[in-house]
Amino acid sequence: MALLAAPAEAKKGKKKDRDPEELFNPLLGIEYAHWLVGPIYEMASEEEIAAYLDFVDDEEAKAFIEAFWKERNAGTGFFEDSPEESFSQRAHVADGRYTEGALPGRRTDRGTTFILYGEPEEIEYESSDKVGGAPLEVWKYPEDAEAGLHGETPKKSYRFIEVGGHTVFYNQQALQRREIEDRRKLRKPRYR
Repeated sequence: MALLAAPAEAKKGKKKDRDPEELFNPLLGIEYAHWLVGPIYEMASEEEIAAYLDFVDDEEAKAFIEAFWKERNAGTGFFEDSPEESFSQRAHVADGRYTEGALPGRRTDRGTTFILYGEPEEIEYESSDKVGGAPLEVWKYPEDAEAGLHGETPKKSYRFIEVGGHTVFYNQQALQRREIEDRRKLRKPRYR
């Protein structure tokens, strides 16, 4: 098993963005195969991610996960929740609130944001810039918000949009996918 980087060192440098499919380890059982998808990806270092994706059996993955949390829980005060406890509590809530279809809430963009930073201070809705378009959901965090479970402070706001039955971060890629979905809905079936 690879050594874990200390959480403070895990964030040195910019981590490359990855699709959830890239974080899936097909050599592991169902309990461990998707472990990296969602907030764990944000909490793990590139070295930890690479090590986890190389595992070929569940016992390796289980030992790694135990070491991952042990490293992050070190130094937790007696009267405060450990990062692992906070993660578990928030993941349970996220699964109840943000599950979409077969995708557990903890693996969605809103669920990931909730698990990392907790409840937003405020949730607002913005009108779409397109007629009939879905509104944007905007989560706002205070400027003096505490650091998240991955050690970074939240942005002031996070914007989400519904695309193809899933609520995702609002960005150029989501807008393009949304436009494709809208065009599909507008197509009229051809009858012969």
